[in-house]
Amino acid sequence: MASLEFEDYYLDEFSYKKNINYVDSDQIDLNSDISCSIQVKRREETAFVNLKVTLGSLDNTNAAFKAVVDIVGKFNYQKEKNTEYDISFEKFLTENSLAILWSFIRPLFSNLITNGNQYPNYILPVINISKMLKDSGKIEINYD
Repeated sequence: MASLEFEDYYLDEFSYKKNINYVDSDQIDLNSDISCSIQVKRREETAFVNLKVTLGSLDNTNAAFKAVVDIVGKFNYQKEKNTEYDISFEKFLTENSLAILWSFIRPLFSNLITNGNQYPNYILPVINISKMLKDSGKIEINYD
C-alpha cells in the first residue's frame, strides 16, 4: 500500500456555454460525461490525476448549456508505507485521489452555473466517483 499526499491542482478547462438550440422547458437535461486518466511517475513517486466532467450539451435541444470542468491533481506517494491494509496501490490511489478531486469539482460546477445567471444553482451529488468510473470503464492508468 502507500501513503498519499495531495500537493496541488490546476484547471485544464473551465467553461460554460449557453446552448442556442435549447427549447425552454420545465426540466433541463444535464446528462454528464465523466472520465479519468492517471499518469504515475514511478521514479518521482508522483501521480497526476486528470478528472474531466462535462454537463449538458450544445447539440441536445433539452440541454440549456454545456459546462466543462477538467481538473488535474498532483499527488505524491510513498508506496511502501502503511502496508497493514490489503488493498492494491492502484485502488488506493484511484479511490482517494478521485474523492479529493470530486470535492473540488462540485463547488466549481455550482459556481460556474450560478455565475451564468440564467438557471438555478445546481449541486453535483456526493457519489462514489471511483466506483462509478470503474464500473463504466472510464479510468485509464499509465506508468512512466
